[in-house]
Amino acid sequence: MKFLIASDSFKGSLSSIEVGKCVKRGILRALPDAQVAVSPMADGGEGTIDALLHGDEGEEIEVRVHGPLMDRIVSSYAVFRDEAVFIECARSSGLPLVPVELRDPMVANTYGFGEQIKDAIKKGYRHFILSLGGSATNDGGVGMLQALGWEFFDEQGVLLGLEGNPLLKAASFSDRHALPELADCTFVAASDVTNPFYGPNGAAHIFAKQKGATDSDIVELDAALQRFSALIRSIYGTDVQEIAGAGAAGGLGGAIAGPLKGAIRSGVELVMELTGLEEKVKSADVVVTGEGSIDNQSLMGKVPFGVARLANKYGKLAIGIAGRIDTNLEEVNKCFNGVFSIQTECRTLEEAMDPHISALQLEVTAEQLAKVIGFRFKRS
Repeated sequence: MKFLIASDSFKGSLSSIEVGKCVKRGILRALPDAQVAVSPMADGGEGTIDALLHGDEGEEIEVRVHGPLMDRIVSSYAVFRDEAVFIECARSSGLPLVPVELRDPMVANTYGFGEQIKDAIKKGYRHFILSLGGSATNDGGVGMLQALGWEFFDEQGVLLGLEGNPLLKAASFSDRHALPELADCTFVAASDVTNPFYGPNGAAHIFAKQKGATDSDIVELDAALQRFSALIRSIYGTDVQEIAGAGAAGGLGGAIAGPLKGAIRSGVELVMELTGLEEKVKSADVVVTGEGSIDNQSLMGKVPFGVARLANKYGKLAIGIAGRIDTNLEEVNKCFNGVFSIQTECRTLEEAMDPHISALQLEVTAEQLAKVIGFRFKRS
């Protein structure tokens, strides 16, 4: 019997690779003769590089850049066999890089993300996949563009510096000093959201609060995104507000789709493509996937549903595992043959997310599932 484990991370507890290893151990305890393949998954956010490098002949390149608050940090990006570069914005502009008490999208920016891109360009790379998950910023990608040579000016025509969130004062911009190599570059942004650039469902109103913004901050950020959108449209002829996902990572998607002339794709679909997951699913009998919580929100571009739909396409058994599952399972049941929580007793959230406990729970749950599945396959 062939099992494929293609899970996302259990965020705050275990990486996708660790989840896969735990589930594999559980399955093999129940079915020692089973063939178990692990293909770590991600949705384009944090952990995507680790998932892509698993079993691939790529390499990780370290680079010193600025963090969201312009402090110096060591970051990295990945280069793959076809010389495509994968950069996670979370590694330079991510929320985990900012202490909780300092989180404030009114002062954070994406300059370091642009520095990552610039470093790869200067090393000769021209094809980029840019991950948009987990940012601490809401600068519309202005900081990134500054690092790549764009100049932004306030209402008096004064050149804006690199401090704080430059989007808030940007009244005009020029790309005359943008890196000339950009003309030969291609950009694809991987996103797990489809939010517009601004408005009630845009970057500021939906995501800025979790990054530390107040209600009045959100109004100001949204107005600034709307002004920047008009500038992009007037100079490049691209209406980023009409592009699904432009609001990802605090509007970073819009800067990639507009000034950088890039495309935005579903992060899950892109990672599945890059990891060759479809071929792996074809050769499996059972596909196991999961994440920290499986619920109806997971329908919106998350790993478990992307993997389950691929399993459905080829008539494979699709099993979901999670730290918690939604009690409203109508939509979930359309994709999965079954979803299971790994919890076996009452625990606090902190206890349940302890990596050692999560690992044990995953192994126990996988072992029990494998016993049932193995019995079914023997009888069929």
